[in-house]
Amino acid sequence: MTVSIDAALEIGAPVTPDVPPAGPSLAADGTWWADLRAGLGSRPSLSPVTLLDVAREFAVGASAPVGPDGRPPTERTYDLLHSNDLFEVWVIHWPQGGHLELHDHGGSSGAFWVVDGTLEECHFRPGRDHGRFAHRCHAASSGVGFDARYVHDVVNGGQTPATSVHAYSPPMTSMNFYRCEGASLVAERTDYRMDAAWTP
Repeated sequence: MTVSIDAALEIGAPVTPDVPPAGPSLAADGTWWADLRAGLGSRPSLSPVTLLDVAREFAVGASAPVGPDGRPPTERTYDLLHSNDLFEVWVIHWPQGGHLELHDHGGSSGAFWVVDGTLEECHFRPGRDHGRFAHRCHAASSGVGFDARYVHDVVNGGQTPATSVHAYSPPMTSMNFYRCEGASLVAERTDYRMDAAWTP
């Protein structure tokens, strides 16, 4: 499925369709975003600002893991710190070079707070730069909140492992993954929470 970034901006909708297993076509009039919101029902959601506060609070005491050999893990790892009907909080550990490709959060708003190390992201800003992506770095003791339209990738491009705390509201049920083709995003797959291979 290909979603024109410019078309999404014109209708004031995100470029992040939640693609169900059957993969229905994307409505040109933007009703797909309404359908996604309807699918979420009346589930309450915290604002990105509040989620950033939640992530920062849960970051207190979070630390990088140490393997049995006394060294940090060489793969990206994560642990669920808290979950209820309103929000969930994860701690994610990023080895040097660890990354998560371009994705959305399945209709959930979110935030992350960097505890140790530095994380880089390439993110889409709806309504700005004509659908272009922007790059930014987040050092320790900084973070960002974002709404349900947010699409980004995250990488630890630093020389040391990184640890971050992520909060999502409502709790994620899926994530859509993309690749860029010119001025478009191409949806490659959807991961669902019910899947055994689910990773936030």
